[in-house]
Amino acid sequence: MKFLILLSLLVSVTAFANTDLPTCKNKMEDLQINNEQVIEWRSTQKPKFLGRAFIQGVIVSEIENRQGHVHFEVDLDKDLSTTNDRVEVIYNIEFGNLPDYRAGDELIACGDFIVDSWSPMGAVVHWLHYNPKVKNKHEDGFIVIHGELAGLNK
Repeated sequence: MKFLILLSLLVSVTAFANTDLPTCKNKMEDLQINNEQVIEWRSTQKPKFLGRAFIQGVIVSEIENRQGHVHFEVDLDKDLSTTNDRVEVIYNIEFGNLPDYRAGDELIACGDFIVDSWSPMGAVVHWLHYNPKVKNKHEDGFIVIHGELAGLNK
């Protein structure tokens, strides 16, 4: 099983190398992948803390799919033997279908990070889609699986 996950990860990394990702924004700043910052926030911040996340990790499992939202457990350091580096990633399918996915697939996500005691991982990354409200200045987010972008189709 570990061999299949590693093989899937190698194929996914190759696919991402050829993908032009949109820019992940935090106000006026262009974010780079900030997995280490997200892991630190998860461990040190109080519930309801809000930050902007641009993560790259491995899907461990689908936690649930309910009320139009797909919930993933995502490992951020790609070492599946550790669990203190995992977050729950939530995608609202109202903003577009996801490509097929399975455990071991690489995922990139840009969205809001929140410390959430109700999450099995203690933290979530969500708002992985465009901002549907013109008056609200909330920044767009997105998700990429297998080099396929979702969440920005208007």
